[in-house]
Amino acid sequence: MGRFALPLPLHQGFDYRVPASLDLQPGMRCRLPFGSGFRTGILLEWVDNETGRGDLKAVEARLDEEPLLSEHMLELARWVADYYLQPIGELLFLFLPRALRRGQPLKDQRVTCWRPRDADEDMLDNLARRAPKQQALYLSLLDHPEGMTAQALRELHGDWRAAMGGLVDKGLAESHCGDGLDWPEQPPDFPPLTADQQAAVEAISSRLDGFGSHLLQGVTGSGKTEVYLALMRRVIEQGRQVILLAPEIGLTPQLVDRMRRRLGRPVLLSHSAQGDAERLRNWDLFRRGRAPVLIGTRSALFSDCPDLGLIVVDEEHDASYRQQDGVRYHARDVAIRRAQQLDIPVILGSATPSSETLYNLRRPHAHRYWLRQRVGGGQPPAIELVDSGRIQPVCGCTPQLLKAVERHLHDGGQVLLFLNRRGFAPVVMCHECGWQAQCHQCDARMTLHQSIQRLICHHCGSQQAMPAACPKCGHGEIRHYGVGTEQLEVFLRERFAEYPVIRVDRDTVTARESLAQRLQSLHQGKPAILVGTQMLAKGHDYPHISLVGILDADQALFSSFYRASERLIQTVLQVSGRAGRADRPGQALLQTAFPEHPLMQGLKTQDYDRLMQPILQERELLGFPPAARAVTLQVDALELKAALHRLQQLNEELERAGLPSGVRRVGPIPALMTRRIGRYRAQLTLLAADVATLRKALRPLLPKLLQPRNRRDSRLTIEVDPLDL
Repeated sequence: MGRFALPLPLHQGFDYRVPASLDLQPGMRCRLPFGSGFRTGILLEWVDNETGRGDLKAVEARLDEEPLLSEHMLELARWVADYYLQPIGELLFLFLPRALRRGQPLKDQRVTCWRPRDADEDMLDNLARRAPKQQALYLSLLDHPEGMTAQALRELHGDWRAAMGGLVDKGLAESHCGDGLDWPEQPPDFPPLTADQQAAVEAISSRLDGFGSHLLQGVTGSGKTEVYLALMRRVIEQGRQVILLAPEIGLTPQLVDRMRRRLGRPVLLSHSAQGDAERLRNWDLFRRGRAPVLIGTRSALFSDCPDLGLIVVDEEHDASYRQQDGVRYHARDVAIRRAQQLDIPVILGSATPSSETLYNLRRPHAHRYWLRQRVGGGQPPAIELVDSGRIQPVCGCTPQLLKAVERHLHDGGQVLLFLNRRGFAPVVMCHECGWQAQCHQCDARMTLHQSIQRLICHHCGSQQAMPAACPKCGHGEIRHYGVGTEQLEVFLRERFAEYPVIRVDRDTVTARESLAQRLQSLHQGKPAILVGTQMLAKGHDYPHISLVGILDADQALFSSFYRASERLIQTVLQVSGRAGRADRPGQALLQTAFPEHPLMQGLKTQDYDRLMQPILQERELLGFPPAARAVTLQVDALELKAALHRLQQLNEELERAGLPSGVRRVGPIPALMTRRIGRYRAQLTLLAADVATLRKALRPLLPKLLQPRNRRDSRLTIEVDPLDL
């Protein structure tokens, strides 16, 4: 009999009788009877019918001619499910594109392409004289001898079909079924590497034949991508494939374009903003080895391929690599495990590595390489502290910052102002009675978005109209306080009317190509102001920015989030590093009401390892990650009392089972944001020196911990290595 994974929130496989005529292999999808209907399942493994059960249901049908998932991918799924204590079925179906999860057949993903046929000089001269459109089309085909798809032809020539018909009639073009992969028109050109880059490439190249975790730590603008490209080229020359993970959808299109040009090979893209058909096609092409490189966000890591030779995790410190809902996992850590299983290297790139990566440098398989200089010899801008506590800023900007903005714009530079708070104003209140606009579903204030005259909760997305009078006392004077990116944009457009102001946040960037389109004007080098949130700190290259202003970083100094200091350091160094990348020297101004605070003073040194050293020491002293490992049991319910009650029952179950020595429990306690999206959350956290101890203690208890099953009034989630405690 076979054991199958079904997309259900259950920590088990399901056994079915397999008719001999089906000729199944692990990794194939099948149609399975389940309850009163049918579901799609994936064969995990063969198991013996030790009990001689004759009541097993039989597999209804086989959906695939060959396994869609290799044994390696099944092994990886088992590890992720075991490590993160996640349901194997829900997890395994993440390895498939959405269309295949629904049980649709895997059709031939090849598309119709047109390619040129040989022509003599007379035919070409005749085309030039009598059919210039056909000539232009034929020249494009010559630039793409592997073939051009209808989409590629439409992008270059608009209405191309009539001209193509003429070429086919003349015997100058033909159609065929091909992969439709986009090959660069020009041969690849690799610029000379700096000494640091070359040293890193040679050191990692000597270890390409085995597992190793390679941290590439370089200041912003030091050319980490060039190191990736050089190593990727060497792996591709060996006939192997590469997966490169990027933290943000907005980064992937520019990475794809750059790597297609530089590698001279097809590069595929995978992220959640793609349509189902495009994502399925790219997944299948990579699975069949038709393209050597796949670039994508965290889920791209679950793409199968015949011979993976390298995994790159760019900006490895970024929190977006952590899947925060549904099946919980961390893509960086899964990438390391996948590389270990395949005995291949994984490269972790960052100017500001995570505390976990720094802590893991003590392990024998971990190596670090430094890129200490910017490409071109420029220097990162010095960070200057601007005291915002002694003077009232105007829309969040001190006079010193505004003077600097004016000076840099006048000198032809571009300016980036960073404010990690979107909307117009974060606080709306009645000046008469003190009423504040609170979300009715979350323990959070509503943010004013003035352009649409709406109050929006940034946690659950609920909206309501901006009231004309106070809902509590009826007073007509409602004021807003604080500054968001929308208000800052309005102010800057009035103050610097002769210069364009570009705002980048989740209100203005919605489509997958929108970010690249929005920033296109910056590459012209004309003076401009760029205003944005955390999206601007994720590896984008703005070569003409000469001034960076960070408006409000003080909230991290007194946050209850134990990673707040780490995040502050990473953000300040990442954002300030956007300035001074070209010939123009850069300047970075950090506004703070606490300029004498040790952390603010330390940021001026820009010595990341030195800044992180006391944080790591404090974590070790407190027994917090990464010096310890954590598992959080969180319950959300319709009432806080119910959430705490269920966690207390789980806590008592843990006490009866007897946890190993060295395991600490924190809770049950309400979560930091107790009410979110209309539900109340509480949590119980277990801490130990290593995660194996925690998982060993919890796994036998999972059947009891998960009873009763999740339902609307009470839901339990288990999170291994949570970002928050």
